[in-house]
Amino acid sequence: MSYHISRSEGDGISYPVSRQTSCIDGFCHNYALRRHKYEQNANEGSFRCRDDWKKYIGPIECWGGCNPWDGHFASVVLPLCKPERLGLVSYVFEFAFLYDNVVESASKVMLDEGTDNITLSETDHRAVRSTTGTKQIQSKMLLKLLSIDKPCAEVVITSWKEMVATTASRDKSCIFDNIEDYVNYRIFDTGAPLVDSVMRFGMGIVLTKEEENRTASIARSCYAALGLANDYYSFDIEWKEFQQEKSAEGTSTMTNAVWLYIQWEDLSIDAAKEKVRQVVHNYEQEYQKKMNAFIADKEQCPPHLAEYLRALAFQIPGNIVWSLRCPRYHPESSVEGYFLLGSGADDKAKAGHEQDTEGLVANPQPFAQEDSDSETSGPSSTGSPKFNPSSRTSVASLGPREEHKPIPLGTELLLAPFEYISSLPSKGVREALIDALNVWMGLPERTVKTVKSIAQKLHSSSLMLDDIEDSSPLRRGNPATHTVFGPPSTIKCANYMFIDAMDEVCNLDDPQCMTILIDELRNLFIGQSFDLHWTRQSECPSEEEYLEMFAVNTPYLETGGLFRLIASLMSQSTSSLHDSAISSEFMSLIGKYFQVRDDYKNLMDDEYTSEKGFCEDLDEGKFSFPLVHAWNCQPPDLILRGILQERKASGFLSVPHKKIILDRLRKAGSMDHTLKTLKKLESEINRTQANIENQAGCENWVMRLLIYRLMV
Repeated sequence: MSYHISRSEGDGISYPVSRQTSCIDGFCHNYALRRHKYEQNANEGSFRCRDDWKKYIGPIECWGGCNPWDGHFASVVLPLCKPERLGLVSYVFEFAFLYDNVVESASKVMLDEGTDNITLSETDHRAVRSTTGTKQIQSKMLLKLLSIDKPCAEVVITSWKEMVATTASRDKSCIFDNIEDYVNYRIFDTGAPLVDSVMRFGMGIVLTKEEENRTASIARSCYAALGLANDYYSFDIEWKEFQQEKSAEGTSTMTNAVWLYIQWEDLSIDAAKEKVRQVVHNYEQEYQKKMNAFIADKEQCPPHLAEYLRALAFQIPGNIVWSLRCPRYHPESSVEGYFLLGSGADDKAKAGHEQDTEGLVANPQPFAQEDSDSETSGPSSTGSPKFNPSSRTSVASLGPREEHKPIPLGTELLLAPFEYISSLPSKGVREALIDALNVWMGLPERTVKTVKSIAQKLHSSSLMLDDIEDSSPLRRGNPATHTVFGPPSTIKCANYMFIDAMDEVCNLDDPQCMTILIDELRNLFIGQSFDLHWTRQSECPSEEEYLEMFAVNTPYLETGGLFRLIASLMSQSTSSLHDSAISSEFMSLIGKYFQVRDDYKNLMDDEYTSEKGFCEDLDEGKFSFPLVHAWNCQPPDLILRGILQERKASGFLSVPHKKIILDRLRKAGSMDHTLKTLKKLESEINRTQANIENQAGCENWVMRLLIYRLMV
């Protein structure tokens, strides 16, 4: 049974494609096929992505979504995509196609699930260009998505992260006993849920979690049909690659349903393909049946859900018709395809050359984190050296009681607080900042990993000490470290991490780096002494004094100081001409913005409330930026000052007291003033970055994305 498509659901932006039979190549019986009227936008999106790939990474050896005969992938798979979003959607798909060709299996990818950002790493420092270049493309892509439709973009980002996290944890060589087990695996491996999320972005559809759960079993049938159809049409080219790899590397299995049926039932290739075709047909019919039944129930299916499910249905015939002649699956048609598309396609297709791998990236690993075991002669898995007795304490020095040779002590007890705080969720801002700076610096991954490790150790040790000083019960929504291990052990661990960070600085092979570290640590402790003094004595600084803590030459507080330390260590370690353009003013601006933003969100953001408690800064008695403004307003707010003085006696504030303070801050205009200050800093940051990019002659999309994600 076919379903009805209203004029409003497609005729304005796509048109029905007529065909002689009710099926396409034996698939998608009674499924309506549509093609986008603005297909040129899709082709241009793919061309832009390929241009960026060649600009930031290197040569391209494969085709992506373009198909001059039957339609671009996005044009026929997402025919209801908004025309103005079709180019960006195609850019995303093209990146996925190129990435899929270079990284042959998601088992080579690891994801840092504790971060809010999508990041990658390549441990071979010779691949700096591919690593940084892939981050550039990712960041440009994500920034565009977020700037157009943030709610839908967040769904895309989450879906991609989940896909990589799921496939990375699975063994690509595992053996499947039945088709259902394989389908459960293949749904994520082919990225069907990701295509779903990109489709929703293209249409501007937002589903609640409850709506996603209600339609999940229906969507699964569609995903299964798409994944197995992909196996059917990609089998020939994958089989050719498998034969080559089998002889060269001894590869013994394929991730393809056709191959599995050959193994399960001892079938020929043609018979196995026919078996897969029948299974796909069953899933296609299952999807139609479930979808029509769900849509027929008007009470449980509002219009936007019906539109979503019908849009999913268009993916099934679109995927089939695209697969029939696309150069990606039929490389013999590459030359003809190039001439039909024009100069936007890859030059190698025009020339008809064999794959040219010179300059091709090696495992760019999008959305990944570093493999801590991949470096030789590096630190232990904790990033810290194991304790060993001094070699000068010889057995002979112990005299006749040599049987009592001391037993080496491990660091597991000492490092337990650090391991704990490192395991807590983090937005990964410092790691993302290092990646962004490296677009300009061009450091090898070995050095980048060292700087990231130094930053993590210094930041974690500072947080552990801060929580003790402030008597904070929570850190990132979890018990603070000292409430788990006690203040003494936490202090010992924090001090040790400072020493361990200094040891890692020595690995940067530049004596000046140690001087930089000592100077910044000195500034850190000086700044914290003022912060503690103001809190203990209830001595409020002026707004100028507060902001001076982040000034160019005196970045005292830990946020600005750590940001500047990162930049200084990287600058000292590079020979790039670009580093001279990265001014200390820029790093100070980012540090200043980050701190004032934190002050604002601590009082106004629900996420901060869930992670740190309601207006936790008020319990600590710290003078945050809004409080500094309100305290210094004339005439003095005696109610505000009285409540803050009472906090000194009790050590905390009740929720009613905090609500009064928030009300006083709003009436004093302090929250509005803080927001205006942030907007002013945003403008200064964007202006300064534009100047740096002009001087460096290099756009930094990784930095742009980071700054965008920080903006209030």
